[in-house]
Amino acid sequence: MPVVVPVTPGARDDALVAAIDLCQRQERPLVVLLRRPVSEFDQETVDAEIDDLTERLERTDIAFSIEVRLGEEDLATHIANVVTQTKASLVVVSLAKRPVNGRLRLGSQIQKLLLESQCAVLVVPER
Repeated sequence: MPVVVPVTPGARDDALVAAIDLCQRQERPLVVLLRRPVSEFDQETVDAEIDDLTERLERTDIAFSIEVRLGEEDLATHIANVVTQTKASLVVVSLAKRPVNGRLRLGSQIQKLLLESQCAVLVVPER
């Protein structure tokens, strides 16, 4: 069953690295979610991001697809919809760096995803 990972170009890619590693070890397909609010949509930029992701993923020797979603829905809702449509068994997301006080606080989108997702969610820390 597929693994879903949301990506934000230009941001850290800890979740993508973890998802690729897991898919290679378990021979599972990867679904990469590239989400953009309509207000930030630029076809040339999105095409370049897709090309970069495709080039990177082709070097990994795993089956993959890239889902591009435009809309104003929050990220957790987009992820949950992709999970349902692809029948994914796992979502991999990254958690922001640990706060100085050492307390772990999940972001609101991760909390919402944990409640809405129909599959397991793996949260990896940023390194």
